[in-house]
Amino acid sequence: MRLQKQLLPLAVTASIVLLSSGAQASAETDALRAQIQALTDRLDQLEQQATVATQKAEAAEAKAEAASGRGILSGNENVRVTVSGHVNRGLLYADDGRESETYNVDNDSSSTRLRVIGEADVSDDLTIGSAIEAEFVSNSSFAVNQNNETTDISNGNGINQRRLEVYFDSKRYGKLWLGQGSSASDGTSEVDLSGTDLVGYSSTADIAGAILFRNSDGTLSSTEVGNVFSNFDGQGRGDRIRYDTPTFGNFTVSASVIDGETWDTAVRYAGELDGAKLAAALAYSEPDSTTVDSQVNGSVSLLLDNGLNFTLAAGERDVKNGDDPAFYYGKVGYQMQLFSHGLTAVSVDYGQNDDLAAQGDEGENYGLQLVQNFDKWSTEGYLGYRNYQLDRTAGNVDDIDAIILGARVKF
Repeated sequence: MRLQKQLLPLAVTASIVLLSSGAQASAETDALRAQIQALTDRLDQLEQQATVATQKAEAAEAKAEAASGRGILSGNENVRVTVSGHVNRGLLYADDGRESETYNVDNDSSSTRLRVIGEADVSDDLTIGSAIEAEFVSNSSFAVNQNNETTDISNGNGINQRRLEVYFDSKRYGKLWLGQGSSASDGTSEVDLSGTDLVGYSSTADIAGAILFRNSDGTLSSTEVGNVFSNFDGQGRGDRIRYDTPTFGNFTVSASVIDGETWDTAVRYAGELDGAKLAAALAYSEPDSTTVDSQVNGSVSLLLDNGLNFTLAAGERDVKNGDDPAFYYGKVGYQMQLFSHGLTAVSVDYGQNDDLAAQGDEGENYGLQLVQNFDKWSTEGYLGYRNYQLDRTAGNVDDIDAIILGARVKF
């Protein structure tokens, strides 16, 4: 402290003067030294008390900030808690070739959801975490159709669990997951760096999944868009035990066992090349199914520094009877900074499914997408168009055109 630094030179000077006066002043010198030492000890004590007071004030300020809604406190001071999620609403226009309708929907490409994450650091290497995540869906774009224009969550039908899990994350040994959550292969068909996956990606049925195809005679068929188009995205989410290796050379390997006898494994890559970003995933799974023996699926996406990007995805199911269903998907996109608010992303894509709803079916679709980011508002606005076509041996059906306009607001 400043006072201490000022007193010490004076004390030294005083001591020299007293010592030079001879032996007769020794007693007075000893007394003065004792007084200086006592003063120094007192200054050290005051400095320690000031430090403690500062720490207490900072802790009190942090608690007050959390109580005011600007932060979250756990019941355990050693645990970090974060709350996040988003709301994703849109207007869906669908034309089945004879009739059209506009629906107020929750966009199933990224449904409205809420998550709570709690984490505690056991050491510099190991973190223990827990996750609770649920989606709250009213009028899902994958549920409304010509016969059902609204869906209600008041009876709980639109509240679904996504994650109810614990995990142990070691930088050295990898990550172990236990509970309801993503299987090892979940998301392996959906690697997409285009920036437009919010409104158009390999799961092409998401924006109009329940819309019914209309027969050539004008009657509605029983076949929905979602029956014909799927991206075979691994084994989705379930109650499982899963392990992810540490990342080595930009690669990560995962494996999981889901309730029943379903198991899967996947390898993922995420890295940077000269002037580009590259991400990819490949998965193999054997579901506990009476109709499917195994499935292989994957995707790859390349984003160049100039904003141009390319995405491919494909998959095939080995079924016990009949021809094996398959899907193929491709996208070309471009990202640019048109406005100061954030990136603008545009893309065009094409998807195909064979033999999924029925043997001999050939479903094709193509789409156009636009996403505008508003970074300061944590918001994305989007507009998408998709045309669905189905050729089947049992008889022709009319094309379906779908347009969706909406926004996702994150928190």
